[in-house]
Amino acid sequence: MARGLTLPQQRKEETRVRILRAAYGVFARRGYEAATVEEITAECGIAKGALYGHFASKEELFRTILIEHVRGRAAQTAALLDPGLPLRESMLRIIEASWATCRTDPVWSPIVMEFWALAGRNEWGREAVAAIFDHCSAALVRFLSGAQRAGLVRSDVDVDRAARLLLALNDGLVLQWQTQPDKVDPEEFLGPMADMITGYLAVEDHGARGATPEHTGGR
Repeated sequence: MARGLTLPQQRKEETRVRILRAAYGVFARRGYEAATVEEITAECGIAKGALYGHFASKEELFRTILIEHVRGRAAQTAALLDPGLPLRESMLRIIEASWATCRTDPVWSPIVMEFWALAGRNEWGREAVAAIFDHCSAALVRFLSGAQRAGLVRSDVDVDRAARLLLALNDGLVLQWQTQPDKVDPEEFLGPMADMITGYLAVEDHGARGATPEHTGGR
């Protein structure tokens, strides 16, 4: 039993997880509009009432999938960062973590494409995507602010703007890869993206590749 949970609470949480996992697959296969609550409940073997006991609507279920997934990824990425790392290495870790899900989870890309499409058609979709951008941007701002205090990022850099630029660069490349996978290989862009971002952010002493011995005259 999970610590701090009663048996009924644990079972309720287990059901919630089953619903999210089943819905994840159904939405990826069918798309948001075509997917039905009946398909999702059949997938995880529960009654419709049980689903509505956790999520008020199909809309809320879809939104929860995306937001929780993104927040989980952001937490995992933050755990990879070390204040003692050269700036370029930190940038590379952030970019690699972002691409990891795309490479290892074939279901994630269709989910993201569907959600971006919904953001252009529905107010709730737009608000959910905006909340995700805000969450990711805030996580990047925290990291960049710390790097700025440590003297790795130039003092004149607006970290809020830099965070948004990093998101735009990464998401734009993801979109290209999703629509033209035969022309865009993410592995070929990781290093150049890290170089580009570091070159914009770094103080002169740290150069485009961070304060490593080979780039600081062996210091």
